[in-house]
Amino acid sequence: MYLARHLELDAYRAIKRVPKASSCYEQFRREALLLKRLRHPCIPIVYDLEEDSQYSYLMEEFLEGDSLYDLVHARGPLNRDAVIRYGIQICGLVQYLHSAETIPILYLDLQPRNLLICHGQVKLLDFDHSDTLTGANEAAERYGTIGFAAPEQREGGYLDVRTDVYQIGAVLSYMAAGEVQREGLSASVPGGLGAIIRRCLSHDAGLRYGSAEEVGEALGGLHSNTECLRQSHLPSLTIALASVRPGAGVTHIAIGLAAWLNRHGHTALYEERNRSGDVRAMGKRLGIPADSYGIHTIMKLPMKPRYGEAVRLKESFYPVIVRDYGDGLAEAAEASAAGREDGRRTLLLAVCGGKWWDGPELAGILKKLQDAVSASPAARPNRMTADGGLVLLFNHAVWGALRQPARMGQARILQAPYFPDPFHPDQRAETFYAALMAGYLKEERKGRWDLFTGRKIPWGNRGSSV
Repeated sequence: MYLARHLELDAYRAIKRVPKASSCYEQFRREALLLKRLRHPCIPIVYDLEEDSQYSYLMEEFLEGDSLYDLVHARGPLNRDAVIRYGIQICGLVQYLHSAETIPILYLDLQPRNLLICHGQVKLLDFDHSDTLTGANEAAERYGTIGFAAPEQREGGYLDVRTDVYQIGAVLSYMAAGEVQREGLSASVPGGLGAIIRRCLSHDAGLRYGSAEEVGEALGGLHSNTECLRQSHLPSLTIALASVRPGAGVTHIAIGLAAWLNRHGHTALYEERNRSGDVRAMGKRLGIPADSYGIHTIMKLPMKPRYGEAVRLKESFYPVIVRDYGDGLAEAAEASAAGREDGRRTLLLAVCGGKWWDGPELAGILKKLQDAVSASPAARPNRMTADGGLVLLFNHAVWGALRQPARMGQARILQAPYFPDPFHPDQRAETFYAALMAGYLKEERKGRWDLFTGRKIPWGNRGSSV
């Protein structure tokens, strides 16, 4: 496989080259002809098939991202919502293969190395072993990956769409458990997700789901928001950060939060909404260009610089978006209010100075926020503080230097610790971010730190899981 650049279009292409004398040449041609007939957002586009005296070349879309294998290998088991979200996408593309033509196309080698996670979208690679239902059953040899191949592939039984359903179950198990299931043993995933996996993995094909579509519907039933989020590409949680005044350290806290979320299995995008140009500067310094989605991946963190309104990029999906507004507090408050009016979950983090001379402005923070929210046409009175959607973060604070103002409403108050590297939060930062996100994420840790007493106080779950 080669990476090439189209000189006229200034776009990258992936080129697969196979010698004509190779034993797998006919298989390669069959794959190429199959791919040319398929059109699905999760399947690479085939642009051309060329040949010379010695080789055949398949020119297809260059896909950017990490394989599902690499993702799980680096982070461990994915959280339940990520498994459901990716699982629904996998079911959708497998169902497309089964229904794209009169005779179903069986993929037959669904496994983590053949699935690419590209900015929240699942892409299916390597159609080497795919075939029509008729062709698959007539083939002299069968292929599959240990731990993912269905029993009938190993035992010479009849292959049909339920063979791919078994492999969907094996992939779901891998995402949820973080390892390949041992042959003959059911996945030990609890709850409704585990029940779906075990049915997919039934040794008897007649006991499995009858189609990939049925598996997708079962997964969608576990999380009513997942399917609509996948279709609308709206984040399940948007976190807006802005400071009361310049120099409060918003970017440091925002990058640290996005890095912490990704480390804990909540796929998050850091989005630059200020005019600092920091993301482009980091990308230039490290020699990391933006991909076709306009995103730089810096130290394993996806970061999107600020673009003008006229820029049109490929659509990406992230369950959590961390937006850094710099000192644009009014803009952040307006955007949060508008998002909540649209039915989206938003969290506004107002970063305040923590020195003793910052005290006088603290009493006016809520008034500023309320004025900004009220200025939005979509706003409703007190909407920002009605259910814990506002958090005041004090950075560079000294214990006892500030006194709690009389009118704080439902706003939460926390102190941000100092940590030198935002891309790799230390243990103090880990504790801080866990307290900050308690109640907003699935793996919550109840309790928060009170800035003014230094004691940990109870704080209930005020939001549904991401």
